[in-house]
Amino acid sequence: MRKLFGKAMMLGAGLGVAVAVMGRDTRAGKAMRNGVEILGRQARYAAGRLEGLRYRLAGRTPDPAAPDDVLADRVRSNLGGVEKRLDVPHIHVMVEDHVALLHGEVPSGADRSTIERAVLDTPGVRGIESYLHVGLLPGSTRPSEGRARAAGLTSPAMGELLEAARDAGAGEDARAAVRAVIATFAERIPEGERDQLLAHLPADVRDLALAPRRQGDAVERIRTVPELVTAVAAGGVLPAERAQAITESVLAHLRRLVPEEVTDVAAVLPEELRELWTAAVPG
Repeated sequence: MRKLFGKAMMLGAGLGVAVAVMGRDTRAGKAMRNGVEILGRQARYAAGRLEGLRYRLAGRTPDPAAPDDVLADRVRSNLGGVEKRLDVPHIHVMVEDHVALLHGEVPSGADRSTIERAVLDTPGVRGIESYLHVGLLPGSTRPSEGRARAAGLTSPAMGELLEAARDAGAGEDARAAVRAVIATFAERIPEGERDQLLAHLPADVRDLALAPRRQGDAVERIRTVPELVTAVAAGGVLPAERAQAITESVLAHLRRLVPEEVTDVAAVLPEELRELWTAAVPG
């Protein structure tokens, strides 16, 4: 009994220390929070795979009217085998009103089409919005090649944006978070002005701003900050509770990188997005 009591006391003390560290705005606290968030996303992904396996073993037919969270798990389950067969990095999936939003990197256009087709064929999915980037970015590899990071291939501008995302809570998914913010924001800018904005950025940043491929039902055009933040978080690559902070941080640093275009971009944005874009730049 004394031993059990002692172990319980030690466990309680350990949890207390963990909670205290997580609550601090320190490097250790951020690292621990990021670790917990990553484990949470991995657990949700595994749960989706398990749910899909349960359906198949039971011989059940998926309900096409299932809610979005169930449908997202169904899509992730269906993609598991496709990702393994194609040897592509994990695709991030979110579903809104039965429209699947996809974020990630694939080696080729054929891989992208195969994944999009598999998602669109999932019972209950009535449309897709694909932000899948063709061509593995510096630092990304096929799963079979491991997770080794390519050195010296990231531009200073990209490095600044990645650091902004990490500081705001993106953790190890900083590159995917930057992509989600820039691609979503860039799509809201008219094509001519968007081209002008991107011309001031290095190639590795421009590559993140490709417009999504859409099939099936379209997604409404973004006009407000909550809509923008929701769209950024929709890929499931960043914690929902940190989505607004990450969006604000990345856009603030993006603005600092393109001082020549700040006024012109502001002129073509709706009021709320204009205010977000012209907010104070961090020091």
